Amino acid sequence: MHIDDGMPVESPPLKQGINNLPRNDGTGPGAEGLAELLNRVTAKRVPASSFSRMWILGSLHAKITLSYLAYWLRSRFTGKSERQRLKNEAHMAAALQLFGTMGYMRGAVMKLGQMLATLPEVVPEQFAEVLSALHFEAPPMHYALVREVFLDEFGREPEEMFASFDRRAFAAASLGQVHRARLKSGEEVAVKIQYPDIARTIRSDMRSLRIILQPMCMTDDWQNLLDKVADIEQMLLIETDYEQEARFAEEIRTLFTSGDEVAVPRVYHQYSTRRVLTTDYLRGVHLNEFLASNPDQELRDHFTHLITAATMRLLYRSHWLLADPNPGNYIFMDDGRLGLIDFGCTRAITDEEWIIQLEIEKALLNGDDAEMDRIIARTCLYDSPEEMGAERLKIVGRGIRWQLEPWLTEGLFDFGDRDFFRRGVDSFMEIARKRYTRGMPVHVWSTRFILGARAIVFRLKGRCDFRKIYERESGHRVMKS
Repeated sequence: MHIDDGMPVESPPLKQGINNLPRNDGTGPGAEGLAELLNRVTAKRVPASSFSRMWILGSLHAKITLSYLAYWLRSRFTGKSERQRLKNEAHMAAALQLFGTMGYMRGAVMKLGQMLATLPEVVPEQFAEVLSALHFEAPPMHYALVREVFLDEFGREPEEMFASFDRRAFAAASLGQVHRARLKSGEEVAVKIQYPDIARTIRSDMRSLRIILQPMCMTDDWQNLLDKVADIEQMLLIETDYEQEARFAEEIRTLFTSGDEVAVPRVYHQYSTRRVLTTDYLRGVHLNEFLASNPDQELRDHFTHLITAATMRLLYRSHWLLADPNPGNYIFMDDGRLGLIDFGCTRAITDEEWIIQLEIEKALLNGDDAEMDRIIARTCLYDSPEEMGAERLKIVGRGIRWQLEPWLTEGLFDFGDRDFFRRGVDSFMEIARKRYTRGMPVHVWSTRFILGARAIVFRLKGRCDFRKIYERESGHRVMKS
């Protein structure tokens, strides 16, 4: 990182995360390349125009293609072990290219990198390891840009507002970065500061996405695709409104008591605006560091229970989806509590969507496959299963039934079961390959919610009594068969 006098300084949390990265060729740490990228990107402004962002992505594609072409040519003349080493080296080089570009561009592009990082069963291990740093160890902006945001929002510099303010960000992600500070009244706080022009980059990326998708304009699903893109853009822009996030955080905080062992930080409104959000600082570690401590099964199950209970409570009591679940949004605290942070991407479920949610749960628990098929067809915007078609119904239905599988299990459900997680990933990959993506816009967020949350508890290798949690949070009793 950099501080105001221009001297490079690397913060301890960032350094620790970098040093945990895999080695790129069996001899040298991939961390060295990542650290170099971080220092190079820090002082740069985020590119905001559609042309510049498309040009950067095109250049990235060319570099990665050439990298893999070089690997392919070299591997033709080597043995099996050397070929594997060259393959790992190519994966690491590509991952570092992705990390550097996505970290530089931030916004929607960087969110894609975060999503890839949560799916270790889909991308090469090196990609998942390197891109996981995008959740909270992305390249931060220079302190001069932080000062600029404060002057725009408050007319004062951070040092004037706080008793102390750490110029080095301790976390940085797709839309903003977080600094530790202390209020003059003594409270230790986390101050999230939005990157300049980030809303403009989102509009640019979505405009570019519409251009890329234009060849599909003659298909039957074109209007539905446009509706989904518009919904995604709206949700991403809502994330740039920290005042809205503050309102979500405050309401979510009221849903939990001390006995729930879920901590939601309080908001300090006098130190918050649309682009700055100040909350309590929660002490704890993120998922990678928690797993590095080699926790026993009981502790893994404990946090799996809390993650499940917390998300189910938001779903059934507020009708909200935490639509961007990623390791950076959960804090594993020493006292056994789970910290929940970052509520910018909270998707409110409409009344129509909620009725469908309840109907499909009822059909599932009653074992009514015909009713399930009718509801699935309706959510995919068809009048009947027959209109939807047998193949599409079967493939989409397989994915939806995988989502609902924990509802059918009595006792502990093992979210660490690799075969279970792999079936879900394969199912959604098949839906994407077949382009069977027509459906209500909420599908984008429910899928993101399910895959993201399950990727986290899969990595935890955790178990919980899902049905018992469901009954408690929803108020619905499941009749035993």
